[in-house]
Order: sequence, then C-alpha cells, then structure tokens
Amino acid sequence: MVRSLFLLPFASNPGYAISPLEVLFYETGLELADSDSSCVHFGYQSFLGGHPKSLPRSFDNLIEFDVRDRDRSNAERLARYVKENNIRFVLAFDVQPVHPLYKLLRRAGVSAIVAYLGAPISSLMPTWKLMLKRLEVAISQSKLDGMIFESRAMADFAVNGRGVPERMITIVPLGVDTKLFHPERSEYAHNELGLPRDRKIVIYSGHMEARKGVRTLVEAAIDLLVRRGRTDASFLICGNRNVDESREYESMYTGMGIDQFIKFGGYRSDMVRLYQSCFCGVIPSSGWDSFPRTSLEMAASGLPVVASRLGGLPEAVLEHKTGLLFEPGNAKQLADCLETLLDRPNLASQYGQHGRARCETGFSLEAQRKRFKAAILKYMAREES
Repeated sequence: MVRSLFLLPFASNPGYAISPLEVLFYETGLELADSDSSCVHFGYQSFLGGHPKSLPRSFDNLIEFDVRDRDRSNAERLARYVKENNIRFVLAFDVQPVHPLYKLLRRAGVSAIVAYLGAPISSLMPTWKLMLKRLEVAISQSKLDGMIFESRAMADFAVNGRGVPERMITIVPLGVDTKLFHPERSEYAHNELGLPRDRKIVIYSGHMEARKGVRTLVEAAIDLLVRRGRTDASFLICGNRNVDESREYESMYTGMGIDQFIKFGGYRSDMVRLYQSCFCGVIPSSGWDSFPRTSLEMAASGLPVVASRLGGLPEAVLEHKTGLLFEPGNAKQLADCLETLLDRPNLASQYGQHGRARCETGFSLEAQRKRFKAAILKYMAREES
C-alpha cells in the first residue's frame, strides 16, 4: 500500500483540460493504495475555485500549497505534511527537474518523486548551454526520479533543451472515453446553433489565446467562403468564454456577408453531440502544442482531423491516415486541406474511421491508465532497488 500526493500548481477547478487528469491521478492513487482513499492526497495552489469537482465530494485529504514557490518555509511546511501522513510517492505537475523542494521531501520519507508535464519544459538550447544544463541535472542532489510527457515532441524539449537524460523520461499519451465520444450521425449542431443544414461543419474546440491559431482558422474560413466561393462549408469555433474573446476574430470578416457561416459557440458542455454533427475537426495551433485531448475526442467521434505540423500534433494526427497536416500559421494550406476533404468525402470518411479505430486500440482511457500506472511503478521500483 502506497500513500501518494499529487501537487497541482493552480487553483482548484482550473478548467476542462485538467479535470480528466485529476481523475486519472486519483484513480491511480487508489490503485497504489489498494482502494484506500485515505492514502491519497492532493495539493493545490489555492481553493478559490471551491472543492475540486473531479474528486469525490467526501474527499478531504487536501492541502493548499504552491509548488512553484521556492520559499524554504513553504517547502518545509509541505515536508511536515508529507512526514505526518507517511507519504511515499509524490507527483508534481509542470515542474522543473531540479528543485530544492525535492531534497526536503526525500528527508521526509518520500521514495519517488515524478513530474507530469503538459507543456514544454524549455526551449531548445545551443550546445554549450545544453552541456551546462545536463551537468546541472547530473550532479544535483535535489532532482526528480522521472518525468512523464504526453508526447515525444515535448520530451525532446526536456532532453535537448533542459538536459534531462532519456532514462528519466516516459511518454504517456492522453486517452479518450471511446464510449462517450463515438460516431453518430446528427443535426444537433445545425439545430442548436442555427447553422445551415446544407453545409458541412468544420469544428474547432479550444482556448482563444494566440498560440492556439484561431486567427489562422478564421483566415482559412475567409479564403474558402469568400475567395474560393465554397457553398458547402460552415465553421463552428468553440471555447470563447465571453464576447470579448471572439470580437477580434469576428472583426476579420465583418461586412463580407459570411457571418452566418462562422459561428463562435462559446464554452460548451455538449461537445459530444456537437462533434457527432460535424464533418471534420481542426487544430490550427501556431505556438506550442503537445497531444491535445480534443484531437482524440474528434477522432473517437469519427471525424478526420486537420492539424498544424507542430509539436506533438503529428503524433496525435497521423498524416494521410487519420487526417491532414499543414504548416503552422499557413491559412492557405489549411484551406487546401479542408477543400481536399470537402471534395473527397470518401477520403474524409476513411480518415475518420481510421482515427476511431486508433482511439479504440491504443488511446482509450484504459490504455492511458495502464501506461501511467506502469510509469509510476517503474520509477518507484528504481528507488526501492
């Protein structure tokens, strides 16, 4: 029976993308503890968001702690908590491989410390600087035992930017609930959002921040609808939390007469049904991206996916197998990819079928859980041997 602590560097209930990971961490903690929930602990930067909704309502093994705060008294407070609760395994979200906190945790009795990374840990470094980074990790007496990444691309930043040795790295791609997200023909999106029934829907779901490439998607939509005169497509863009987040993008096509064919749908809880009534999905990221869950949700729903050739996206979307790729920020290439799928519906259907099958065989939630647990047990075994 292993007592575990999962440290998250943000306030409770941060949003949709983190919730499935909280569930994964909790369920894995239960497995390590032989189903004894009293052995599982969670730490958050604050509880301003209320009790974590992804955890059981009765769960109260919670501590307020900012893992990014390097103040020694803050670290010592956590070390006391770890010692008092006999915690042996700690997972910290999005942390560096070297941190003074780790030595204190080991002194408090922790056997293995692992980081889970959902974002790039570093930019790529010149050779001389990379050598210094490698040396720092190699000689440090306060470093992690291992790092879990969602994609090979993100892991490469750690190896070639932060100097982390390959032996410290494990790749655990995200998984998707293939029973919840599944193909089913529907006109739900047309009815719910007033999109024309005679047009196929291209859907995006994600944040509105610049790195997610929404501007590129809107430029591609303008290209298809105005310059190329397509009359068989409309665009549904989900994820804007308020009018201000979509206003700058809507202003790009004001006066062009295509407002009814580009719809900002807001922050939604009905993505399952929306995907089922769409033709294809788009992930147009222009900054970094790892292995977004939306790529799997779209694929599990039977949609072909068009994504930028960036970061871990070529791992999430297999070109000419489950979808198409384009150069980041290149709206014309994105429009070309979408036009190919519109003109070749059988090819689009084939990509969608392959994507669905890939999710069922290798990217289900169960596959993710098995890989994640195996990674943790591997690092714990190293420390115990």
